[in-house]
Amino acid sequence: MLDILNNPFVGVHELRKNLTKLLCLVSEDGADVVVTQQGKPVALLVDVEKYLEMKQALKEFSDPEYLAALLEAKREIREGKGIPAEKVFANKGL
Repeated sequence: MLDILNNPFVGVHELRKNLTKLLCLVSEDGADVVVTQQGKPVALLVDVEKYLEMKQALKEFSDPEYLAALLEAKREIREGKGIPAEKVFANKGL
């Protein structure tokens, strides 16, 4: 489970009262806001771009071939078979 304790929490009543301010916090500051009802988290306000990135990542990780390739790459890195970042950057002219 993601650590939501570091995010601002807001009750439904406060959400209604301060919706514009909270939307600015999400869209401009990149904060995620946890919405609570009777003290329990029920929803999350998140920036649209961040949401779309999360959906894309979830789609990619749901692909068995992609996940297998990723796990293989991680294994190779652990075994010292990866390409050092400096070499990658040099090849890209960075």
